[in-house]
Amino acid sequence: MAAITVTLGGVAFRDFEVPQTIEFGGSQRLAVHELVGGGRVIDTLGAAAGIIRFAGTFSGPDAEARAQLLDVARRAGATLPLAWSGFAFEVVIADFVAVYEKPWWIPFSIELVEAQNLVTAVPDALAQAGLDLVSAGGLAGLAGLSLGPVAVTAPGSIATAQGIVGGALRAAETGLAAAQGGFGASAGASAATRALQAMGTASLSLAALGGAAAYLGRAAGNASWGAA
Repeated sequence: MAAITVTLGGVAFRDFEVPQTIEFGGSQRLAVHELVGGGRVIDTLGAAAGIIRFAGTFSGPDAEARAQLLDVARRAGATLPLAWSGFAFEVVIADFVAVYEKPWWIPFSIELVEAQNLVTAVPDALAQAGLDLVSAGGLAGLAGLSLGPVAVTAPGSIATAQGIVGGALRAAETGLAAAQGGFGASAGASAATRALQAMGTASLSLAALGGAAAYLGRAAGNASWGAA
């Protein structure tokens, strides 16, 4: 899967970090009624929540920050967008285990519960774009950001919102880096506590803003496609 881009919330898996395999799918809930003579009647009760699993390694100078971001999202129970190739889901992190080896090398495994399959949820491109804009606005709000009026019928407003979120993402990344700088071995207990709190706040903002950016990106594409 080296040529595939995988994104989860505000985390993008780069180059060889892209998982070799992604396990997805689930089960159908069934009520099986056994009949006299060996026959049976099967009632379908609907699909159970799908499970998505994969493993990989965070690498590079931001490996720690990206691992922390996913762990914060796990603790918060946040609903995150997951996308790769032709797949797109809303998911909640059920299990996340990272193994810290070096600041720039952190293997991990993750298990996600599917909240919604976004590819099959809404077949109409413009309708999907509208839902994505609502989701983007909600996630941006979690980071204390207002996107202003955004409409599927006004592509310029989507581009403006993307610029707003992009600027906020850069600011959150700067804030996280500054907080990490204050969490050194020489920091006192009080300063370290403040730095840790700032890291948590910045990581939550990054997760929310990364999700908003993903929704806005897909909304822009669907709005353009639906209007064609």
